[in-house]
Amino acid sequence: MSEKFWLWLKRHKTEIFIFLLAFGLRFLYAIFVLLFFGEHGFIAHSDAFSFYLRGAENLINHRIFSLNISPPYTSDAYRMPLYTFFVAGFLLLKLPLFWIIFVQNIMAGFISVFIYRIGRLLGFSHGVNLFAAILTALEPASIYWNNLLMSDYLFTFLFVLSCYYFFLKRYYIFALILGLATLTRPTSLYFLPLFLFLMIFEDWKIWKSWFHLPWRQIVITILIFLAVLFPWLLRNKIVFDTWQLTSASWYNLYDILVQKFADAEGFQLSYPIPPSNYPNLETFTRDFMNVPFYKNHFFEIVKERPLAYLQFHTTLAIKSRLINYYQYLADYVLKPKIPNLFLGFLGTSVYFLTALGWFFWVIVYVLMLVSLFYKRQRAYSIIFLAMVGIIMFTAGSTGAFGADGSRFIIPLQPFMFLFAGLGFHLMIVKATKWTT
Repeated sequence: MSEKFWLWLKRHKTEIFIFLLAFGLRFLYAIFVLLFFGEHGFIAHSDAFSFYLRGAENLINHRIFSLNISPPYTSDAYRMPLYTFFVAGFLLLKLPLFWIIFVQNIMAGFISVFIYRIGRLLGFSHGVNLFAAILTALEPASIYWNNLLMSDYLFTFLFVLSCYYFFLKRYYIFALILGLATLTRPTSLYFLPLFLFLMIFEDWKIWKSWFHLPWRQIVITILIFLAVLFPWLLRNKIVFDTWQLTSASWYNLYDILVQKFADAEGFQLSYPIPPSNYPNLETFTRDFMNVPFYKNHFFEIVKERPLAYLQFHTTLAIKSRLINYYQYLADYVLKPKIPNLFLGFLGTSVYFLTALGWFFWVIVYVLMLVSLFYKRQRAYSIIFLAMVGIIMFTAGSTGAFGADGSRFIIPLQPFMFLFAGLGFHLMIVKATKWTT
């Protein structure tokens, strides 16, 4: 091997270690799942089979983006398209599902490397950056979700990669990749204004004038982002006569949150009635034609009970971050498959570790708040805390009812670890000053 290669290897040894740690752990878990549970273990979550695998098969076999089980196959827009196309690409090549998981494991390795590099771009210490990268690699829930046919890790990879280019100030590439992330999951649509605020804030610190702000750059960034979304928006306009990205938002809000609110308040919730000639009733409730119904009834209910609903939604948002999702991994993932692990002392140890995991996340949130005292990068701490808040009040609120809520925060976990590491570093620095 050439001398240049060995120099490259030496220069990037930390990043290679980070990549191999994140990829290796997930790859070993994937092998374990394949050996003991077969490829079905990769579609164990209901969404994996009902939405992504079925959607990809319909795309290949019937040339239509549909979730229908049987003909006639009708178009839908309940799920964003990119992950379905991602899965369909492997199926079209007749590759086993394991290869999808393998590629997702590679993505996980790069995610840990990118968060390490982002920390360097922000001027954080080597210890903080390494801390965030290693925690991103080791976090148990992310290892579990990474090995399922779910859109979470494609979205996380694209989101973290877009942030990497944002901090490199290559805003046009950032906009392109964030657009692709939005075509995977619409959550990042809410993040774009926060990034635009950071662009303005960074230039304002230098020029202190509205006239010198990069308005042209901001406009082009927005246009690139919208250009990526436009084909899907146009398809929805042609097929469903709407410029909305997905029918999932209003359906999930109404069918999950508002339904639970109705149960708590003791009133009956209305649902749309399908037309007599509607094909494939299993997908009717998620049809775009029902969005006006969900929207109007939601606002009517909130108008009648504004304070009660606000309290209900806020409580769930907070609860979504306080639930111990490691308890779910123990009770619903490990226990049914390895029941002997939960006998006697071993079982007690497992539940002790789940409680420890919950306490660990409490510390992460506290340390993120401590990072606000780092004035130099306070704006970034605020922005990513705001993103956590957005997740809490949107997808997180619905996840507070189910066991899969931990996956909604996965895209932000690397940044949470990064800013928690910064908060811990600040505490150590302050403590050292006080003792001396």
